[in-house]
Amino acid sequence: MHPHLEDTLQHIPDLPGVYFHKNQKGEILYIGKAKSLRKRVRSYFQPSAKHNLRIRIMVSLVYDITTLITDSEAEALVLEAQLIKAHQPRYNVALKDDKSYPFFKLTTTERYPRLFLVREKPVNKAEYFGPYPSLYDARRILQIVNKHFQLRTSKMDLDGNKTYRPCLNFQLKRCLAPCQGNVERQDYQQVVKQVRMFLQGKDKQLRHDLQEQMTQASEALEFEKAAKIRDQIQAIQRIFERHTVLTPEIQHQDVYAMYRESDIAGVQVLFVRNGRLLGTDFFYFEFVEQTTDENLLGKVLNQVYTGEHAFIPQQILLPFAYSDEEALLEGLNQVATHPVKVLLPQRGHKKDLLDMAEKNAKLNLLEKQSKRNQDREILQQVQQTLSLSKIPDLVEAFDISNISGKDSVASMVSWKGNQPNRQAYRKFKIQTVDGPNDFASMEEVLTRRYQKSVRGEVRLPDLILIDGGKGQLSIAMRVLEELGISLEEVDVIGFAKGRSERRKKKVRPAEEDYEYVVKPNRKNEIRLSKYSPVLYFLQNIRDESHRFAITFHRQLRRKNMIKSILDQIKGIGTVKKKKLLQHFGSLKKIKGASVAELVEVQGIHQELAEKIYFFLQDVE
Repeated sequence: MHPHLEDTLQHIPDLPGVYFHKNQKGEILYIGKAKSLRKRVRSYFQPSAKHNLRIRIMVSLVYDITTLITDSEAEALVLEAQLIKAHQPRYNVALKDDKSYPFFKLTTTERYPRLFLVREKPVNKAEYFGPYPSLYDARRILQIVNKHFQLRTSKMDLDGNKTYRPCLNFQLKRCLAPCQGNVERQDYQQVVKQVRMFLQGKDKQLRHDLQEQMTQASEALEFEKAAKIRDQIQAIQRIFERHTVLTPEIQHQDVYAMYRESDIAGVQVLFVRNGRLLGTDFFYFEFVEQTTDENLLGKVLNQVYTGEHAFIPQQILLPFAYSDEEALLEGLNQVATHPVKVLLPQRGHKKDLLDMAEKNAKLNLLEKQSKRNQDREILQQVQQTLSLSKIPDLVEAFDISNISGKDSVASMVSWKGNQPNRQAYRKFKIQTVDGPNDFASMEEVLTRRYQKSVRGEVRLPDLILIDGGKGQLSIAMRVLEELGISLEEVDVIGFAKGRSERRKKKVRPAEEDYEYVVKPNRKNEIRLSKYSPVLYFLQNIRDESHRFAITFHRQLRRKNMIKSILDQIKGIGTVKKKKLLQHFGSLKKIKGASVAELVEVQGIHQELAEKIYFFLQDVE
């Protein structure tokens, strides 16, 4: 312990709050919470303390300690989770994924409500259903709602005064088209009520109501309407058959279980809503042989429940006692609209739910372990085949995209452990190069990226992958040399395509186009077998960098094209341009709009609408 810390420890308050361990550079090593900051922080530095290896290393690096006082331990629990997400300290156990679950939002303040998916609950008034652990399932349910319940999907403000021409959904009989102004609010609200029952899991009541409507339509000889209601009933039946009934209790439950193997662990969660299994989720940890079960479970509980708009069930079923249970319950009951209980089932159907969760936790972890081992074998093979100085666990790949030098951009994709590391992807607008100069563009991008590594802002990767041959590779080596980064710190390769002898009209079956790797200080290229897993590894990264760069380039071109075309119309400024794009959604739809439709946009009068219409008709 550094001598100056003794004075700091003497002045730490005996109050609840959050503490920060920092190193000599002021970097946060660890964030924790405590009911008594004084007791908790001082415990790290007691001679008799028995810490695991991870904590012992962290304590040896602590140079400064700061604290944030809160009103309660529950408040400290919430604040700790938020700060860990924001700062991601090195010695806090981190989850592999930072997940947020989608909700259905039903707009209750609109005259004709809409239903759509959101990731976070906003503050404004609305009804929310979920969360849905599977985005695929949520989208599938939304498709069924749109197909069978005919809610509107347009974002237009339908105040009852202005009417619009209905869209294609009306022709497909997937929308009642309240935009026409001839749909009674009570009829529309009846559909909203059915959607609400569907999302609440009240399938029996919903099917009963629809059955009565189908009978009435049939008796009135409205056979087409009766057939449509029949299709609704069948679709609802199919959806709810997929959600297994687990408990007769009509309530919400989250069920947790854990399974560990070697230095990895997983926590499985079952989301039970209205007695049905709505979905599951799995939280995966690596390199946690020194971390306790309770610590891992606490990380998952914090992530699931301490978000600003987390869904809180009536019951939380845990596999073992959790020491922060009291603080967790206090915090959850402060924000929940219903009493929350934490249970440790020993028998009965609740214990059966825990057993089911544990079986799934084991299955998912073993699958992760198998994939992890396969990835490790591939990375070792890449290292051996390419004679790299280290295993390429972290790879950064670059690509340049432009058309005749216009809107030139670059992409950087990150590959971590043979998987895309999408939160680390970066986009670059080329700032110092005019015209189609890929070499100069690559030089600019690499300089901008790895200046941050020199300043200690980002970690150097294990491998830098350049899309190109010796020319591009020499540019990369020059940039690294100027920045003072040596080949002992990072491996660099170029990945390029070779040309067959077909260009010389010597066509032979074996002489096909091939791909190869070039390395610094090596004269000969490294040709890779067509079916080599190393080639597949490099192609995956290269193709992803192409996709990412091209997507960014198209977005930029589209934005600039819209801006340039609309800016040429006299009378269209920033505000009116924004209104047009918000109303129609794209330049293509603006070009396809009639004068009458253009007039419907706020601020666009008849004369200006005609000017826009005739101008765009002449634009190819």
